[in-house]
Amino acid sequence: MIGIDLVYLPEFEARMKNSPLEKVFLDIELSQNKSKESLAGIFAAKEAFFKAIGQKEDWLSVWVEKSESGKPELKSTLINSNQKIEVSISHAGDYTIAIVKVKDEYVN
Repeated sequence: MIGIDLVYLPEFEARMKNSPLEKVFLDIELSQNKSKESLAGIFAAKEAFFKAIGQKEDWLSVWVEKSESGKPELKSTLINSNQKIEVSISHAGDYTIAIVKVKDEYVN
C-alpha cells in the first residue's frame, strides 16, 4: 500500500494558525521539529499514511520520530505488528512531499 501527499507551505501555515498544533502533532514531533518546513513534512507523511491505509485521519494515532541518524520514522497504532512502514520526506522551495509505503512482513 502506497500513499503520497504534497503540501504547499503558505497554505499549511495559514491552516495551522487556525488550529492548535496539539490536535495534529504529538509532543515528540513538536520538540524534535521546530521549523514550519519540518512540521509540513510530518503533516504530509501523516496524510500519505492515511491514503496508503485507506482510513480517515486520526492525527494522533500516527507520528514521526527522528532516528539517531536524523532519518524520519513513521509509527502508528493503526497497523498490525506484522506490518512495516517506510517513509520519505522531501522539501523544495514552498513545497514538501511525502511518500509512505506500508507493507506486510511475512515470516517463513
